[in-house]
Amino acid sequence: MHALRRCSLVLGATLGLLQAPAGRAYLPPADQRSTGCTPAPRADCAGADLRFADLAGRDLAGANFRGADLRRADLRGANLVGADFTDAIAMAADFSKAYLGQARFVRARLTGADFEAARMSKSDFSQADLDAANLSAAWAVGTLFVGARLDAADAQETKFSAANFQDASMRGTKIRFAVFSGANFERCEQCPTDW
Repeated sequence: MHALRRCSLVLGATLGLLQAPAGRAYLPPADQRSTGCTPAPRADCAGADLRFADLAGRDLAGANFRGADLRRADLRGANLVGADFTDAIAMAADFSKAYLGQARFVRARLTGADFEAARMSKSDFSQADLDAANLSAAWAVGTLFVGARLDAADAQETKFSAANFQDASMRGTKIRFAVFSGANFERCEQCPTDW
């Protein structure tokens, strides 16, 4: 009987691995993991494991994602106004067309994240890692990028009016048709100088 039970456990684990998408380990959907959080407005999801979570279009305004793992999470079109992503890991996460006004991404790891056409005015990306991130056509008016790294990012057609890039780095960043009127570039590496 024990041998049969052991065999069924091994078979179940093997089938779980076979169902995993190519190139990544199987993870149950975020709402089925014991993350200790239910993503909702003002939810406390600090430190939660939300890798690959499908949160597209959800209302998560004011939610606490401090230190959460959101790698490859889908947050397209989500309402994240006032949400806190301080120290979060959200590499390759999709924030395209999301509403991020006054959100905090302080020290967040956002390498390769997609913020295309996101609305992120007055957000705080201080000391965030945005290397190779897609910020094209985003609205980032009055946003803080103090000490942030935006190396090799795509910021074409982005509105950065009155944004603060003090001590930031923009090595190799694509900025064609971006708007920087009133932006602060004090001690910024390879930031535009003709604004």
